[in-house]
Amino acid sequence: MKKSILALSLTVILFSCKKDEPKEFTATDVTGTTLVKGTITKNIITPNGSGNWTNGSRIPVKGINVSIKVNKNSLYPNSTAQGADVYSATTDSTGNYQISVKSNATGVSAQITIDGYSGTLDTLINGVTKRGFYSTFAGTNQNRTLFMGQNSVFNYDFFANNVSSNPNTIKIGSATITGSVAVNLFKQVLTGTVVSITTTNVPLASHKVYLTFDKDPSTLANKSYETTTDANGNYSFNVATVPSGTSGFNQNATIWVADYAATRDTIMSNSTVKPGKMGVFQMQTLNQNGVFNSNIRNANHFSYNSFIAD
Repeated sequence: MKKSILALSLTVILFSCKKDEPKEFTATDVTGTTLVKGTITKNIITPNGSGNWTNGSRIPVKGINVSIKVNKNSLYPNSTAQGADVYSATTDSTGNYQISVKSNATGVSAQITIDGYSGTLDTLINGVTKRGFYSTFAGTNQNRTLFMGQNSVFNYDFFANNVSSNPNTIKIGSATITGSVAVNLFKQVLTGTVVSITTTNVPLASHKVYLTFDKDPSTLANKSYETTTDANGNYSFNVATVPSGTSGFNQNATIWVADYAATRDTIMSNSTVKPGKMGVFQMQTLNQNGVFNSNIRNANHFSYNSFIAD
């Protein structure tokens, strides 16, 4: 009997000493992707079969730039994320495009931009295209909510418009905007036996830089440019412009680099690199106003120095 009581007591002690193991926390990514696709067309003049002409027929447009911007605070609504992701594509020979965009289950607000362009309003006779008068085809800028796992179709039809200020009468030229992109890292300095930490800018190669120009002289609408830095972190834009003093043209440019996900490393005194924490360097923006023919706007330098660790 005493043995049974002793065994029971040991069992109770063993069970009472056993602690519940805490469940391991697993981070879950609640984002996914949305495929945005569509067809871009323009109007063309065709015979209507009754001896007259109609302007309602449509043909696909090749090489049109389509871009989608999603703000980080929409993609991660319960975070302090800043900046935006930008996606782009151009239409193929059939006027089609498709872009894969990062989204979430609750829906992200996406700004879809289709660039306008200048061209001719042509006539199609028996399958043969006859070149027509010079016209502009205005683009569009619209917001749409995108949900992960769901495709979104966004078609657009261009319609030719008479040019209010005919570009054929404007002396269209170009301006150059240049600069560089660098990332601000920590640097170890050894002075005798004393070690100190400072910061240094390191050129960022193969990094995308964007420019938005408020009035393209051909399309009379906003125009977006995109380029990539070279091995030394330098970039250059060649922007279509008009002569200074041309009525109706402010010619203002906004240059920017998007959020940059990376580690903030430390360059050691022996030139080796010690990896740092993962995080996001915040987007940077610069402005150049009154950019006209033959202007060279240099020294537009970006330094990623605002860093938020994960």
